[in-house]
Amino acid sequence: MRVRARLVLSKRCGVDYTESMTRDYLSIHPFAASRAGVRNGEREDHGGEGGLAIAPAKPKLKRPPLYRVILLNDDYTPMEFVVLVLEQFFGMNREKATQVMLAVHTRGKGVCGIYPQDIAETKAAQVNQSARDSGHPLLCEVEPSMDDDEG
Repeated sequence: MRVRARLVLSKRCGVDYTESMTRDYLSIHPFAASRAGVRNGEREDHGGEGGLAIAPAKPKLKRPPLYRVILLNDDYTPMEFVVLVLEQFFGMNREKATQVMLAVHTRGKGVCGIYPQDIAETKAAQVNQSARDSGHPLLCEVEPSMDDDEG
């Protein structure tokens, strides 16, 4: 009610009561006061920015470098075990795992996936531990990916 009366008076008399009305409103509504930058009944100075707080610019984030997880061929590890490892640790379906296993068998090595460094190293360590636990000499390595954009 007080605000409406002041608005009518300000229009008739040409007096600006907006500062007074704002102060009254902010004293009644503490949440609005905190949003408007008011503490202890006084408006904070924002360095001549017209009462607007300027958010600092967000830093540009750079994508982490990517690494390839490479499975190396050996003459002793069964092909079925390699397929199971690819399904279990790299989430491949049976067909894709078989294709990668055959690439490892014919070319000597094959790419299981491309990941950030910590994930790639963890997956390689999991594969190597699983192979050791099963009594197989299967070896998995990590190398920097050449597909990574440096720009």
